[in-house]
Amino acid sequence: MNFNLKALPIAISIALLPSAVLADESTEAKVAKLEQQVQSLQAQQTKSLADKFNFNGFISGAYISADNNAGYNGATTSADFSQDSKIGFQGTFNISNNTQAVLQLMMKGENDWDVEAEWAYLSHRFDNGIKIRGGKLRVPLFMYSDYLDVGYAQPFARPPGEVYDQVPFSSYTGVDLAYDFEFDDSTLTVQAFGGESDVEVESDTSSDTNLDLSNLMGINASWTDLTWTFRAVYGETVLDGTASGLGVDDEKATFNGLGGSYDNGSFLAVAEWTTVDIEGLLADTESAYLTLGYRISSFTPYVTAAYVKTTDNDVRGAIPLPELAAQLSAALNEERTAYSVGLRWDAIDNVALKFDVTYLTDFGDTTGGMSPNLLPLLMTGENMYDDSMVYTVKFDAVF
Repeated sequence: MNFNLKALPIAISIALLPSAVLADESTEAKVAKLEQQVQSLQAQQTKSLADKFNFNGFISGAYISADNNAGYNGATTSADFSQDSKIGFQGTFNISNNTQAVLQLMMKGENDWDVEAEWAYLSHRFDNGIKIRGGKLRVPLFMYSDYLDVGYAQPFARPPGEVYDQVPFSSYTGVDLAYDFEFDDSTLTVQAFGGESDVEVESDTSSDTNLDLSNLMGINASWTDLTWTFRAVYGETVLDGTASGLGVDDEKATFNGLGGSYDNGSFLAVAEWTTVDIEGLLADTESAYLTLGYRISSFTPYVTAAYVKTTDNDVRGAIPLPELAAQLSAALNEERTAYSVGLRWDAIDNVALKFDVTYLTDFGDTTGGMSPNLLPLLMTGENMYDDSMVYTVKFDAVF
């Protein structure tokens, strides 16, 4: 519609030229010339729009199953094709050379393919190099936070849940500020962020989680020379609501994380270590993983070792509570080790196939984070499942 309005005056002007000028042209020639000029204007406008707008996307499809019904990552003895399947579309509109609007829409199989906006923000880079963004953003706590759902950008079938599942939200509404310090052969990026979020998690044990996160703020720093990368992050927020059947009343939670990677094009190593500390009855955790891989042509075999454990079991156990609350708090005790062996095959451009086997063990006297273990442990003091083997076949693509 904008093009038609712009083109109309030009078309009218040409049509009203003195007849002497067009006397030697037939009516058909006049119409053809007008159509050519209109098409030229339309092409210019289309090219201008294409220069301002960029569109891309990503997709993952997965089959997962397990040797029992412990439920790690939603895997059971039945084949599941939804849990790790997703599709996302991202559009970037360049308002000016320094200002952009970004929208990323996600549809996940585990959420019944409902459309959700993971990113929706406006960004601007000032002449002094500071970049500010405002809107809905990824919370930048992990090495892979910015492309958490873009499986193609990750070496493994999925980020280790022992680390990444300890923070049950991935986006927040607010702002961030970032600045790059450029050195001869490396870059240091410092980013501060703040805002709010919420967490809604449905549980099959009738202990849903509904939390409001206010005063969310933090800072991270990342240094890289494109071979080595080191990262440190601190974040905090205030929780209010209910979690795992326990009331949470303005309790402060803090997050600390260290990460690093090495990638020389052949050998790959990635590691992260995190802690989550929460006031009150909710559990404090420590978690980490190490992934090693080696690229052989289009194949990248890898191994991962990860663990998670709660670190305040004795402290929460010493709090005088009614019996039910005490049991629920004790049920939050968690201990688990996971070992993964996998293979990534970059079959064609922008498409990777991944095969992964993950073995979970070392639950100790806890549920191991497996919800089917909760009631048996509370009632008998023993788990229904002491370990689990999970199988994954997955494709990741970008377009």
